Amino acid sequence: MKVLFTCLILIQSAGYIYAQSSETQKTIDNINRSIDDAVVKKDVNKLKQLYADDFVFTHGTGHVEGKSSWIKDVENPAKKFTSRVHDSTLVELHDNVAIVTGSLAITRSDADKLVRYGIRYVRVFALRSKSWQLISHRTVKEWHFK
Repeated sequence: MKVLFTCLILIQSAGYIYAQSSETQKTIDNINRSIDDAVVKKDVNKLKQLYADDFVFTHGTGHVEGKSSWIKDVENPAKKFTSRVHDSTLVELHDNVAIVTGSLAITRSDADKLVRYGIRYVRVFALRSKSWQLISHRTVKEWHFK
């Protein structure tokens, strides 16, 4: 009877841990998507909260920049992101770190031309002071649409 009781407690605990990780995965996926919504809306205050101070952005071109230079790029009135749509997003949890992979279809208007492209990315989030923040974005593949 003790063995059965112990097994039931272990099964119940495993279910609770799975539910917790599933909820955390949903939370991180929502944060990940809200970052790109904030880029489209040019919501700099939200981006300042969601990007860690040591955030590193590696573009598909190989160009690397930090939080302040990327936010300045987002604020640039000559560039307007009109949409950033996620697809195939997966969240992998490791204690206080989450790795997010996915693809993003991006539409941006630069002064007089419309630019459409897609990327595959890897993003790393860290749990800092009870909040998830993006610490790294790396574009691993980029393609352009005509």
